[in-house]
Amino acid sequence: MLKNFWYAVEFSAAVTGSPTPVKLMGESYVLYRGEDGRVAAMRDRCIHRGASLTGGWVEGNCIRCPYHGWRYEADGTCVHIPADAPGTPIPKRAKVETLAVEERYGMVWLFVGDLPAEQRPPIPPLPEYGDPAWRMITGEYTWNAHYTRVVESGLDSSHAPFVHSVFFNLRDDAEVPPYEVQTDNWSATARTISKPPKRAGLLKLIVKRDRPFSSATLTAHMPNINRIHLDFNFRGYQYIYFASNIPVDENTTLTKWIGLRNFLPQPWADWNSRKNTNDTYLEDKAVIESQVPRVVPLTGEILLASDSLQLAYRKLIRQCVERGWAVGSDYGIPPVSASTNGNGKAPVEVGVG
Repeated sequence: MLKNFWYAVEFSAAVTGSPTPVKLMGESYVLYRGEDGRVAAMRDRCIHRGASLTGGWVEGNCIRCPYHGWRYEADGTCVHIPADAPGTPIPKRAKVETLAVEERYGMVWLFVGDLPAEQRPPIPPLPEYGDPAWRMITGEYTWNAHYTRVVESGLDSSHAPFVHSVFFNLRDDAEVPPYEVQTDNWSATARTISKPPKRAGLLKLIVKRDRPFSSATLTAHMPNINRIHLDFNFRGYQYIYFASNIPVDENTTLTKWIGLRNFLPQPWADWNSRKNTNDTYLEDKAVIESQVPRVVPLTGEILLASDSLQLAYRKLIRQCVERGWAVGSDYGIPPVSASTNGNGKAPVEVGVG
């Protein structure tokens, strides 16, 4: 797992004036929306006696501990201890650790790490969000798998004929044409060409003829975001899947996703769009949860030309580990020491054999 990134951990609509628990990278946090409409995020433990703040309640822009009523401001500072007489000084250490919060694309993003604001990697773009030309749905599901395996499944251009046979029943014609990978500091992307999916479900309604090909632009935004942009090669019809694959811990991933389509904007079509996404998840889930090692290895597996995008993602992971951003024990290479953190050291090349 990696620190020093923004993580989308919950849909904005789910965070209200009641405490909302979230778990990220093995740590428990609590979110709440104050009366000013802003979301606060802090560790889900009262500094007094360790009770969970999730069981408490919100007062104005503050949260109360359910055990002894300690009241904390949104910045984590304790401002009231009911057991003390009025005027009693509150200990300076009476402060709960908080996280920076942003709301974007209808999701709550938390920054986990120690970088100053001007050095933080950006929240990935989703320019289609809020555009009336795109109909949106959302959903979530859980994997008994490491988040890197989930991300890589969304970068894989060769598994569809074998895992998703309902739409891609082409096991005898599964060759992946060469594609080019583009990378920057925080993402890797590629446009792939494939045989078009079968005209089933909504595709049967919108695509009126067979096409020679369809395309998908697959992107990994570090460290845990998938963007899959499908072009059906018919009248400009497209579908975008934007997923935050949340590392709950080293063995569990919670995916919260947004689906955007620029065709059939009527609400009645949402059920099929959501069903296709959930069916795809269930098909992938059986394979991804069987993979060993559970974490994407940075050496040892045999990667081919069709795996070029996954290789680029692994190189980005290694760069982050070399910066000293690894959290937990899931990466089998040591991070650089704190004294060399951020020194621009060149990453070690990822092996492919």
